[in-house]
Amino acid sequence: MIDELKSFVTVVEESSLTRAAQKLCVTQSAVSKRIQRLEDVLGAPLLDRNSKPPRATALAHRIHEHAVPLLAAFDRLMNVTREDGDPSGKLRFGLPQGIADIVLFDALTALRDAFPALEVTLRSDWSPGLLRLLDAGGLDVAAILTPKGRQPADDYVRQHVATLELVIVQSKRRPLVSNRATLAAIADGGWILNPEGCGYRAALQNAIERAGYVLRVKADTHGSEMQLQLIASGLGLGLVPRSVLTQSVWQRRLEVVKVARFAPQLDVWLLHAPHIGNFSRAVAQLGDTMRASFKS
Repeated sequence: MIDELKSFVTVVEESSLTRAAQKLCVTQSAVSKRIQRLEDVLGAPLLDRNSKPPRATALAHRIHEHAVPLLAAFDRLMNVTREDGDPSGKLRFGLPQGIADIVLFDALTALRDAFPALEVTLRSDWSPGLLRLLDAGGLDVAAILTPKGRQPADDYVRQHVATLELVIVQSKRRPLVSNRATLAAIADGGWILNPEGCGYRAALQNAIERAGYVLRVKADTHGSEMQLQLIASGLGLGLVPRSVLTQSVWQRRLEVVKVARFAPQLDVWLLHAPHIGNFSRAVAQLGDTMRASFKS
C-alpha cells in the first residue's frame, strides 16, 4: 500500500499521470493501476476521469493531507534500521556518575550540534546499575568503568574510551597523612568518597581490605567539586581521577598522596547492542567526543 500512496501523492502534486510516472520511473499504466487499487481500498474515487487529463477530486485533496505525513513517518521508520541513516528519535544514554564531570557537557552539546533530529535522554548511575539497564533494554548505549585490563562481556559492541588514573588527595594546609604513605596509614585517615557502587571506592576498599585493614569513611556524597572542597578544608582524604583534580578550582589547595603498591586505574568503555540502526553514527560521535574530553 506504500507504493499506492506514493503514486497517489505524486499524481496530486504533479497534476498529471504522465509526469507522476516519469518522476517515479514507472509506466503510466502502473501508476493508474496503483491509484485504482487505492480507490478500491478507500471505497471512493480519487480521480475525475471524465476530465482530460484526469484531475484529483475534492476528496483526493483531503486524502492527500493525511497521506503526506503518513509517508514521511514511514520514511522515518525505515531510516531507524539503517546503520548509515541520519540519527533521529530518542537515544537513551547511561553515564556513570564518577565521570559525568569530565564528559557530560561536551557529549551532550556535540550530539545536539551534529544531529538536530536526535533527542538524548540521560540516565546517571554506577556501572553495575547501567549494565542491568542495558541488559533489560532500558538503555541504548552506556559508558561503564572496569578495572584496568578487564574487558566487558562479549554480549555488546564495545569501544575503549580512556584509562583513568586515580589519585589520593588531601589538604595541603591540613594534611592528615604523609604525602608518601602506606595502606595502613591511609585506611584510618577518614575518607570522603562517592556512595557505595562507585568503581573508585570499590578499587580503594578492595586494596585496603586485601592488605588486612578496614576503610574508615567519614562522608559519602555525590559531586567531585563538593568532595574536593571538603578535602581541601582538611576534613578527610579523597580519591579522584587525575583529570578531575587538574580541572578543579580546589587543585591549588590539595596535594597528591603517593601510596606504595596502590596505583589504581580504571578503563572507560562505551557499550551498545550489536544492532542499533540509525543510532550508529551518533554512538560513534559520542565515543570520539568522550575520548577528546579525557585528553583535554
